Amino acid sequence: MSVSYGIINRHRGTISVDSIQGEGTTFTIKFPIFEKTIEAEKEKSLPRKARKARILVIEDEEQVRNLLSAILIKGGHKIETASDGHKGIKIFKEKEFDLVFTDLGMPEISGWQVAENIKGVDKNVPVVLITGWNIELEEREIKDKCVDLVIQKPFEVDHVLNIVQEGIILRDRFKEA
Repeated sequence: MSVSYGIINRHRGTISVDSIQGEGTTFTIKFPIFEKTIEAEKEKSLPRKARKARILVIEDEEQVRNLLSAILIKGGHKIETASDGHKGIKIFKEKEFDLVFTDLGMPEISGWQVAENIKGVDKNVPVVLITGWNIELEEREIKDKCVDLVIQKPFEVDHVLNIVQEGIILRDRFKEA
């Protein structure tokens, strides 16, 4: 239910609930349609020259990990995956990556802790925090916890690929500094 609410909210929609005991429940979902939004989406889907990256995906949910990996592979990127934070950190120490995606809510070690460990090994590699929680994160809090970018579940293909390009630009800036 919270994931559904997050999707509806991100698309500026509303959800209402009517329930009558013994008869059932009706959910009404409304989304606004704007010409400008439709045109903007058309422009976003135009082909663009994208730089390729080596990406580590750390996600404990297999379906989410596979979906994100499939999107990234289709975008031409080289992918390694880990099913938990400890494995992800181990892989990161053994190989070179341009970008790391890490889930926020994982057992044993959180995405915040993974980000801190990644930056401890190589401060030039951007960390993208994946979250399905509908929470507002302050920019200062994100930076203080070694996270460079945030992406919400469920994923939109164009948004994932754009985040990768932002991450590549950040990596270049970090290396120049």
